[in-house]
Amino acid sequence: MFKASGAAMAEDEETATARYIAANVSTQLMLKTIIEIISTMADNPDKYRAGLRVKLLELADTMPLAAMAPAREDKVRAFVRETISTLVTNKPPN
Repeated sequence: MFKASGAAMAEDEETATARYIAANVSTQLMLKTIIEIISTMADNPDKYRAGLRVKLLELADTMPLAAMAPAREDKVRAFVRETISTLVTNKPPN
């Protein structure tokens, strides 16, 4: 958001949080669409989705992260696994 003078206006916390969540949801929807488009091109879409899900979950558990407390790292990895499970289901959308 900008004023007429071009200076940035501060957002309240509620608006900033809503914008952050909307950006994450939008990104997930775009990724889900891309995954579904690609999977429909595979000879066996269910097998493709299942294999992709396994590989992404392996990456979620092993990819290097920025230095952080072990408890936070566990939470981050858990949320990544949750997102992968949401994005890569083993059944086509309705």
